[in-house]
Amino acid sequence: MRINSAFPFVLTVLPFAQLHAQGEELRALQARPMPEAMATQERSTVREHFIYQFQPQVLPLMDDFSVDRTRKRWAGPDDPDVTLDAVIHALEVDGISTPDMSFMIDTTFRYTFDLSVPDTVIVTTQALPAATVTVRDLSVYPPTEELVTGWPPYNIFDTLQAPPIDTVYLAQADLIQDSLMVYAVAPDPRTYLMNGVAQPLILWEDDDVFVNSTYPLNPPTVGVATFDGLSRNGMPYNFADYFSYGIADRLTSVPINMSGPPADSVYLSFYYQAQGLSGDIEHNSTDSLVLEFYAPQEDTWYRVWRAPYPLGLQVLPFQQVMIPIKEFRYLQDGFRMRFLNYATLSGSYDHWHLDYVRLGAQRSFDDTTIVDVAYVYSTASLLETYTSVPFNRYQQSPASFMAPSVSVLQRNLDDEDRLITWRMRANIDGEAPGTITDILGTSIANNAWTVFPSEHPIGNNSFSYDASLSTEAAFWRVQFATNATPDNNPYNDTITFVQELSNYYAYDDGTAEMGYSLISAGAKLAYRFDVAGGDSLRAIRMYFNPMANDPLYSPPPTQGSFLVTIWSSLIPEVIRHQNFSFSSPEYRDHGLNKFVEYPLDSAIWVDGTFFIGWVQTNDVRMNLGFDRNRNNQNKIFFKTGSNWQNTVYPGSLMMRPVFTTANDPWLAVATEEQYNDDLVIFPNPASQEFHLLLGSTVPNGGTMVQLRDAMGRLLREVPFGNASITTNGLAKGLYLVRVVDHAGISLGQGRLLIQP
Repeated sequence: MRINSAFPFVLTVLPFAQLHAQGEELRALQARPMPEAMATQERSTVREHFIYQFQPQVLPLMDDFSVDRTRKRWAGPDDPDVTLDAVIHALEVDGISTPDMSFMIDTTFRYTFDLSVPDTVIVTTQALPAATVTVRDLSVYPPTEELVTGWPPYNIFDTLQAPPIDTVYLAQADLIQDSLMVYAVAPDPRTYLMNGVAQPLILWEDDDVFVNSTYPLNPPTVGVATFDGLSRNGMPYNFADYFSYGIADRLTSVPINMSGPPADSVYLSFYYQAQGLSGDIEHNSTDSLVLEFYAPQEDTWYRVWRAPYPLGLQVLPFQQVMIPIKEFRYLQDGFRMRFLNYATLSGSYDHWHLDYVRLGAQRSFDDTTIVDVAYVYSTASLLETYTSVPFNRYQQSPASFMAPSVSVLQRNLDDEDRLITWRMRANIDGEAPGTITDILGTSIANNAWTVFPSEHPIGNNSFSYDASLSTEAAFWRVQFATNATPDNNPYNDTITFVQELSNYYAYDDGTAEMGYSLISAGAKLAYRFDVAGGDSLRAIRMYFNPMANDPLYSPPPTQGSFLVTIWSSLIPEVIRHQNFSFSSPEYRDHGLNKFVEYPLDSAIWVDGTFFIGWVQTNDVRMNLGFDRNRNNQNKIFFKTGSNWQNTVYPGSLMMRPVFTTANDPWLAVATEEQYNDDLVIFPNPASQEFHLLLGSTVPNGGTMVQLRDAMGRLLREVPFGNASITTNGLAKGLYLVRVVDHAGISLGQGRLLIQP
């Protein structure tokens, strides 16, 4: 039985913006790199399998995803909670395995040559002894096995009159010994409070889903589990086939003891939403969210519920589902449940958001009320307008940067009013609580089944970050907490963020829900900033989301090209600075929301109003991160024709101006992604040909030299290592020379002047 009871107090649900506007585009993210999961896949060439052990759960249980209760499958052999459980060999004969075992699956022989008769060779052929070999497939667990007949991987040649005997091994054996190291990972010892009683923290035995607080629209509480087309490492399940489709993420519970309660009182309830602020609006008729139950005695999964992806552009509110569990096959010790989604497997598509899963006895079909007061969203700043400002600017006038007040949404999920109090605390990150400031508040009346803002006076309360406690940069940990009695879930009562004050301005909250692109060569993107007091602008910091190989959009995103540009005015258009060298988007795959810095050719002085951005030199979609939780739409401008336009998409670009400071936090962090830029071009200027020297190590195979004109157009591409590169047919002027590896990653670049 399913009850679709949307919250009557859900905030206004905005229609999802059209993906394609005139000259600009908003697209679903196509990757969400999780470096820990990726590292486990790349850690070793040795076959390894980890068996994760779990503590079983008992009724009642609940998860609103305000904390992550999935089991992270990132274990390594040297972790303290990991032990070697078994070594399984691929080949075995009569119960014995040796490291050097190998066999042929066709007969091998002993050839005897008798030369005792003049001018005659008598050859005797005898099959070598065969063995019955147990062959295990170590690519699956538990390994499957079969019995095959194998022969030694060599032939023996014996010339009776000319010893010794020759043994000739074949070039490649058909069966080669291999081993699978099986490790046991101990249960996670942490606990989780359920109605004041400690239970095991881990409720879900896998980590395919993405637990987050920024993707949904108006969730019941802060935190959801998001299902999409990305695997547990944050990369597409199927990168090669853009149109691949099938089962994507799974969220599987640990074993649950369901024996004992009356069969007519056990209910599972949960909330779900399609799309939210992330994902895409394109879908197949079979896109769906599915729920399955496991019958322990039958060792079988049964499908019990399914929701199709909704049609249209409207984002529907979260809906609650109530499912009775009455069948005897499920009311057993060892019951499990799992959610899964059908989706396109080549990116972050077809999103579903799951919230507030509850399973318990002594429930009824109308038990839809939750005794809980919770935050709805996290927040990112106590500053007015910005989420971060340069420390040296803040230090000069702290109060002028603080917001008058900060409003944080809370929700009372109960049908009774609660006395709700809240507070805000801030202190230097990592410091003892000697610098704590408390700001208290009390709830509005008639708050049952409502969403309401908890107001925190900041500037109006004369609060500001104490700049004297830091030098050059400051990192403040800010905590919002609410309290209501009774309240069954303490985990959604607190939200925390770290306020950074270092060397840049930011509007975004540091997380991308979608990707923004311009779709024509020559397009211009400008982002407005208004500052009080001048400073030296030295770089732009941007986050580009990695993109799949979408055949509908070519050339590939790594071939994007742009000129970093700074404007002092758009109408009339006044370019304050434009880089002489071209830039390309760098798609970092070593972590989530990783910004890349694009230095200006030379630092410039800015004051008052200025705009940062780029002039795009080709029509490649570059997928700049787009934050849909903070709306700075009125500061985003683009130009694809004769006039500047304001974007049609509410949100913020993940683009930040960076200023010169004595102690630069960004430059102090080493990154292995930075490439060597020590490319030497000679002669330069060139008239007929030029040569290249690259100080960095050049990868084997696929390294190319690209020659581009002032518009970024690719004019010539030749393999790296040629003795010389001709300039025949090229007009005089300035060109960009870039050396790229087989994946299109830049290894070095420089400018070349061609003149007669």
